[in-house]
Amino acid sequence: MVAKTMRTAIWQGDRVAIVEDIPALVCGTCSEQFYDEPVSDALRRLAEDGFPADAATSEIVVPVFSLKGRIQKPKQTPEDVYVD
Repeated sequence: MVAKTMRTAIWQGDRVAIVEDIPALVCGTCSEQFYDEPVSDALRRLAEDGFPADAATSEIVVPVFSLKGRIQKPKQTPEDVYVD
């Protein structure tokens, strides 16, 4: 475990908030993040407050993409066809 300062995105409905400067312990093998109780409480309170815009330190524009109409199905080849 390594002490690091993290950033995370938290979704509430169709809104996303980015929270920075989160002290965490991070697993060097799997990158899982662990927060102590005061950090977890601060994140919970911020979420319960609905991430008020007047408390934000900055804002960013985030492009949103869709895969609708972009997924190409592979063409079936003779090797893909099984005949019994």
